[in-house]
Amino acid sequence: MDYMYQKSGYMRRLIDYFSNMPKLNYYIDKEITDMSFLKVNENTYKKTFIKFASQASKFNLGNNIHDITKRMYLNDACFAFVIETDLDISYFFLDPRYCEIRKIVNGNVYEFAINRSLLSNAYYDTLPSELQNLLKQSKNISLNNLVDIPYENGFCIKYNSNFLHLFPPFFPMIADILLIDEYKDLAKSKAVNDAYKLLVLPVPMKDGEVTMDDGMLTPYVETALNVVQENIGVLPYPGEVKSVEFSSSNSDDRDKVADATTQMYANQGVSEALMSGASSGSELKLSITNDSADIFRIYRMLENWMSLQMKLRKYIYPSYQFVYKILDITIFNEADVINRELKLAQASAPNKERLCAASGISPSAMIGNTVHEGKMFKDIFDLWNPLKSSYTTSASGDKSDDGGRPTMDDRDLSAAGEVTRENDTNDPDNRI
Repeated sequence: MDYMYQKSGYMRRLIDYFSNMPKLNYYIDKEITDMSFLKVNENTYKKTFIKFASQASKFNLGNNIHDITKRMYLNDACFAFVIETDLDISYFFLDPRYCEIRKIVNGNVYEFAINRSLLSNAYYDTLPSELQNLLKQSKNISLNNLVDIPYENGFCIKYNSNFLHLFPPFFPMIADILLIDEYKDLAKSKAVNDAYKLLVLPVPMKDGEVTMDDGMLTPYVETALNVVQENIGVLPYPGEVKSVEFSSSNSDDRDKVADATTQMYANQGVSEALMSGASSGSELKLSITNDSADIFRIYRMLENWMSLQMKLRKYIYPSYQFVYKILDITIFNEADVINRELKLAQASAPNKERLCAASGISPSAMIGNTVHEGKMFKDIFDLWNPLKSSYTTSASGDKSDDGGRPTMDDRDLSAAGEVTRENDTNDPDNRI
């Protein structure tokens, strides 16, 4: 698949389209699991939430989402070795040729192993030291060459989750791409043949015999070849002068490249409008909406993986749970999601964290910025005033308390404006 990704513009464009679509904007949902939640100490709750939010931010999935999705669309599964320090968490993405899925762990999350016998020395040297140490230690305890990666260090999610073996989602596309290449070669050959013509030169005849010998006929043909284009052949033949064309007049004999391209996208369940131009805006929007559902399914897999990782790190509470949630948002519907969450917030829905998440603000950043502006530097931010405009400046003169923009000069009024001012028809009480 890597070779086809580099070779075929069709496949590269399609994989890049899907893998560049995600925007991993997450928030932390709160679920009550027991009535004792009503008696939880407020400071304790704040402390546990901040710790959970800090750990979720530490995973930093947003900066790796495009690498993850591209590997899923290329190889079906994404394998990575996770390294956690006191400051951050990093991901070392592994070549799927050396990995083997063992079993499902949590929802769409898989346990996997590395086949030690397949690793070349050059590839082994590129591995992080933590993984090298794990492979060395496994030689003494593992009877075979499969080295299981611990749950805390393993990252494996799979596009096709209904079977364990790898099957890249665009693998069937290869046959269609090769067919398009064949049609392109045929179209090129057809174009060459259509441009070729054969010029038949008359040879003088007398009593059924040719009157020109080879000494005269050869210069006769060479002269004609020197004055015609390269795609025109010359043939001496008894008879009248005429040209012969090789283009086909069959109505079914036409270029099949466009038809094959359309069929290729149809086989993949993707609208051709996304790649080669849509006939309408509504068609394009519906196509993107349909493809976005594929990305949202990957979000659910990432949520399952994060749920497992947080539980492994003991973020479990008796009366409530914090849940890592990813908004159903992509680069195409970001503005729509923000508007939706803003309307809900204006209607007093408890979704301010979702609104911040839609704007790309993580829970940790939300808390930090709120305390920063509302408490630490409140005296500074209180000095900010809105820019003066017709909306924020009151009218001049005796009607300064009425608000609105300043009154226009009489010289600037139109004829209709003068009548309006004279009759004061802007006042509803003066209207008929």
